[in-house]
Amino acid sequence: MFIEKSEISISGKVFRVARLRHEWCEFLDEPVEWIEKMKGQKPGADLFTFLQEAHLSRPQLSFHHETVGASVLTIKSFDDWWKDLHFKARNKARKAHKTGVEIHETELNDQFVRGVEKMYNECPIRQGRKFTHYGEKFEDIKKDLSSFPDKTVFTGAYLNGELIGFMKLFEGNGILRIIHILAMLEHRDKCAMDALIAHAVKICDEKNISHLHYGDWTSRGLGAFRVKYNFQRHDCLRYFVPLTARGKFMLNLKLHRPLRERLPQSWADRLIGVRNQWNSLRYGMAGNAVET
Repeated sequence: MFIEKSEISISGKVFRVARLRHEWCEFLDEPVEWIEKMKGQKPGADLFTFLQEAHLSRPQLSFHHETVGASVLTIKSFDDWWKDLHFKARNKARKAHKTGVEIHETELNDQFVRGVEKMYNECPIRQGRKFTHYGEKFEDIKKDLSSFPDKTVFTGAYLNGELIGFMKLFEGNGILRIIHILAMLEHRDKCAMDALIAHAVKICDEKNISHLHYGDWTSRGLGAFRVKYNFQRHDCLRYFVPLTARGKFMLNLKLHRPLRERLPQSWADRLIGVRNQWNSLRYGMAGNAVET
């Protein structure tokens, strides 16, 4: 579903929640007008949620809101960032080049997409969970990667001409966002992910961009990888606006948040451990590998 030129995704069966599909790339300048437009859409949603950026000053709205964390690196210059890194992190970032990996910007062409497809189909499990892109077809991959062509940059990590890692970057308002970053598990000893992060910081330096955003803030899995490269938590406001009576009921009973977010942290950690053990037994250890 589209409103003007923005795509809306709707999730849920009992309670339907709508949001901008590319919500870290698109933000609402006039939220009140958008909410009125959402109320008239068919098929409709019960609740509409949207984000406000943390690095920009915006007026606080009267809708129900909660704080969410984003992993953001604040950059003065590449040299300052590099000097502040722990020596182990610097060694990791250097290792890719020492093992023959070349990092450079690339075009979104068929050869590149075939390399991404090979990475997607390497393992059904990553970071201990089901990898959503596993088994994705060439045409779907190309279409998905083609979003925001005038604002995105692709960077590839190549070993002997083979794509073993890639990164999609989106240039926003004073911020560069890592929309997608992935490396082959087969070559994780080459530290391509580390080298790609360093390249993203270089791009920020060259473009005089002071913030690099890399996903949600978390203390697990990739969270430790981000902290290693001096990413910090930036709090953003997420708003929730009921569009129907069911949406209001949903919000009052706090059913707007997924069950995993409503569990105590100790319970969530325990369940994640069980999930990871099960996936290790089912698929082997490769899918549970985490960049460190």
